[in-house]
Amino acid sequence: MTLSFESARAKAGWRLLLAWLLLNALLLTPELPWAGFPPHHWLALEAPLLIGLLLLLPPSRLRRWACAAVALIGVTIALGALGDGLMQAMQGRSINLYTDVSLLPILIELLVANLGLPLTLALTCGLGLALFAVGWALTALLAASHRPPLPRGLGVVLLAVGAGGLALQHAGRLESTPIGSPALGFVTFEWQRALETRNALAAFGGELQSDPGARALPGLAGTDVVLGFIESYGVAAIEREPFADEIRPRLAQVQAELAAAGLSMVTGRVTASTLGGQSWLNHATLLSGLPITSQLRFELMLNRHHSTLVDDFAASDHRTLAVMPGIIRDWPEGRQLGYDEIHTADSLGYRGPPMGWASMPDQFTWKRVGDYLDAAAASTNATTPASRATFAELATLSSHAPWSPVITLVDWNRVGDGEVFSRWAGAGDDYASLWQNTEAMRAHYAPAIDYALQAAAGFAERQVGKHTLMLILGDHQAAPSIIGPSPGKDVPLHVISGDPALLEGFLHNGFRPGALPPGPEQAIPMSQIRALLHRIYAAAPALSRPAAAHGS
Repeated sequence: MTLSFESARAKAGWRLLLAWLLLNALLLTPELPWAGFPPHHWLALEAPLLIGLLLLLPPSRLRRWACAAVALIGVTIALGALGDGLMQAMQGRSINLYTDVSLLPILIELLVANLGLPLTLALTCGLGLALFAVGWALTALLAASHRPPLPRGLGVVLLAVGAGGLALQHAGRLESTPIGSPALGFVTFEWQRALETRNALAAFGGELQSDPGARALPGLAGTDVVLGFIESYGVAAIEREPFADEIRPRLAQVQAELAAAGLSMVTGRVTASTLGGQSWLNHATLLSGLPITSQLRFELMLNRHHSTLVDDFAASDHRTLAVMPGIIRDWPEGRQLGYDEIHTADSLGYRGPPMGWASMPDQFTWKRVGDYLDAAAASTNATTPASRATFAELATLSSHAPWSPVITLVDWNRVGDGEVFSRWAGAGDDYASLWQNTEAMRAHYAPAIDYALQAAAGFAERQVGKHTLMLILGDHQAAPSIIGPSPGKDVPLHVISGDPALLEGFLHNGFRPGALPPGPEQAIPMSQIRALLHRIYAAAPALSRPAAAHGS
């Protein structure tokens, strides 16, 4: 009988050891996104602390629930570490649970768009089942380790080890040892940042209340203004190898071709609000003049009806136009921003095949913008005052991850409704393999940016004249997993016009002639571009400009 009892207690001890190892592994996961494998620490002090507390509980339903709670803590920590790792790889920052939870619907939509609904469901269910299996196994091991009961003294020892270790760590005595508390550090960090974020959002609410309202831009009266965002176009494409080998010669060629067409070009360096994604936050940052760094800020800005460049150009007697091929459903945010006219994927009239992730290629999008500008100019000359011009904002898609397929420009006169792009039908659709192949995506990145620049330059040659101001900028850098660690958030801003006088103000504010951006010391926060435009174009030109005339 004694041997049987001792054998059962030995089995309970082995189950407890396995439970400890599994819980310890889960509690170490917060280190993996920044330290990699193996982790910096090998022993998580939270594990003996939690298991010691469980051993001190008397056998009861409460203890079974406590075992499940400990398992839930471990799985939740691991899930948070997974999210942190994804955020580090895609946006070069740690996860902020206070603001990033609102991104879950957007993440699911992105997965469906890239992987398809069946694969997204399979991956989501697979992850859920894996986490459930780990949690169930840990719960079972913890509960079984109490049958028969282990000595309560073991619980006291484990509790003392955990609590004492945390005290020594707080005193700085464990800094050079493989013992730490990464899970507690992760939770503490997120809690403190949640409080800081809440305070920052409250302060941001004060900024929203100090909205100066719409302000006209007299220096752009009668001038068409085109604001184009190139997806994933950051300065890393120009300054880091191997991408620079392809992009710098392209920029030199673009500069030469624009000069031959009688156009002037200056380039600045702008610090975006995000890295690796969330393009709409950078669009909103530039338009509003506020640092829109999270979805919560974006929603606050919209709900408070803060004025933007859209309102400023409307006050300058411009038509306001949004061309957003990436929007595939209703876009209430666009209506809240107050554009006179909005064109999304369904209303652009594209009849060609999708281009991988992109609903349509950049050349088609730029051609449509040119068509709308021409139509507006014809309407202006026929029915409205001579000062009427257009402000058009667009966001291109061809250089969106996973940067496949990479196509070439077609004859602009044959773009039509997009059927000319049918030769690329079916290309680049294997998203699952693309997203798993980082090297292939790296190889496609520079060619995709190259194509995007060619399309934008082709539009400029055809549409930009003395009464047009064109601003082309990246919405954000590509993900660090593609362009390398610590890329920063700087993006190029190219400004083009047939009237050199329109560009002089930029040269006095850190921009330089040509297509290459200045160094990081000249970077301007994207939230200050709206104010920069107002400084440059606060006064009407000495001679009033005639009606907007494209290419003249």
